[in-house]
Amino acid sequence: MAGAAEWLVRRRTSGWAVSGLLLLLGGLTLLALPYPHSLSAARGYQETSGSVVIPAEVRDLRNMSNGRGGEYWVEVRGPASVSGRIELDDPDPVLSRLSRGDRVGVLLWHGRRTGITFDGRIQEAVTAPTLVPGLWLAGGLILLHGGVFALHTVGRLRRLTLERFPPGREPDDSLTPTGKVIAVSGAAACFAGLVTSALHEPDPLVYITIWPPVAVVALVVWGVACRIRE
Repeated sequence: MAGAAEWLVRRRTSGWAVSGLLLLLGGLTLLALPYPHSLSAARGYQETSGSVVIPAEVRDLRNMSNGRGGEYWVEVRGPASVSGRIELDDPDPVLSRLSRGDRVGVLLWHGRRTGITFDGRIQEAVTAPTLVPGLWLAGGLILLHGGVFALHTVGRLRRLTLERFPPGREPDDSLTPTGKVIAVSGAAACFAGLVTSALHEPDPLVYITIWPPVAVVALVVWGVACRIRE
């Protein structure tokens, strides 16, 4: 019976190990393949003067926030190259100032509608290349965190199941401090990606300056909460 239980534990943890390695490979693939291309496209978009502004008229718009997100878009009427709905990720600085019938400018870059301009202000659309690098970077790092967490869990499960504990002493199967640090760091990586994308800032240094402070603050809050509970 003991041999069968040990076999089941090893089989279970082997699955966790494979999952962890696959997540690590997935994260490395996201960082190594799509991210450099998206970063290059975003930088090219920022540095080029190839964007043109096409006049159009606001036909309809939506500026709605429900506390869990929002629905932001403007539908314009004009030349065929710009007519249609333009999705935005925020009401400011342009959408909140628009009304039906307003005359706006639509930014066109290599046939892609990348933003709108009104009254001297510019707001980039979700189709702008600057939105993508932060999301790819966050996605790759989250997968890497997931892989590390899975491999950490493998060692934890093996120790809890195979180690012989004294009678009357139950093993502690709660999340370890190391596991909590990995989880908090992964959540901070996700948050930093969302913020960097919302800023339409593809520079990796901006991502790095956002990620550590968020992680440190989260860890401090977690540490204080643990002390209060104790």
